[in-house]
Amino acid sequence: MATHVEIFLRPLVARSTQSVVDEVAALVGVPLPREPGYEDEAYAGVCDDIVVELFVGHGYEDDDGMPFGSHPFMLRFRSLSRDADAAQVFLKKVYADLAKTGHYSLFATYDLQYRLDLG
Repeated sequence: MATHVEIFLRPLVARSTQSVVDEVAALVGVPLPREPGYEDEAYAGVCDDIVVELFVGHGYEDDDGMPFGSHPFMLRFRSLSRDADAAQVFLKKVYADLAKTGHYSLFATYDLQYRLDLG
């Protein structure tokens, strides 16, 4: 069973990384400070049992119809207790909130293996 789910996002107009981080942090409800321990540029926080990680320039290439390459931000949700269902519930709320802003092109994946249909 997957232990994480992801939202890939691309700003529809040019924006600074910090403005994306700030907006995403406000929508997830926790601060997302820069995490120097990651190999990639990453910001992370914890909301209850869910670790929220925002990666900039994640390095994934398009695969099996998923446009990873054109969506430079990856927002990953993983449960500390390995509860994939809880991570998906959190992802769905954040996805809907991001979609409402109208600022991003979005798609979501389950364990990077397949695209989630979030309507």
